[in-house]
Amino acid sequence: MLNVLDKTFWTMTVNRPPATVPPGPLDATPAGNTLQQNEFTSKEDLGIKDFSGTSAHGVRSVQKLPVEGSSATVTVTDEYWYSDDLRMNVMIKHNDPRTGSVNLTLVNIQRAEPDASMFEIPQDYRRAENR
Repeated sequence: MLNVLDKTFWTMTVNRPPATVPPGPLDATPAGNTLQQNEFTSKEDLGIKDFSGTSAHGVRSVQKLPVEGSSATVTVTDEYWYSDDLRMNVMIKHNDPRTGSVNLTLVNIQRAEPDASMFEIPQDYRRAENR
């Protein structure tokens, strides 16, 4: 771990094996598989799409929320595109008319081994005390 403010570092060992089974596409969404199907919610399988040479599986969840004191509803839509190869969402779209829209997309996907210098501790850093 590097602290760029005081140019210190510390190391630690993780005492657990890495996960070997990637999460499923629905598990990679904030709601996961916990979004119960009912008259207010629905899920739609969007199939497979290519993102910069990486395929991803898309799922859209729609929630129709009742407006208090009215017969109207607010529709909140979330779309997740999950890559099994990368074990992460490569695109997330959120649309809520009450707060606006947010689109997050992973771009410039490079599948090459990163430069080892990215993981080296800079020479002007010192080991942190009490870590």
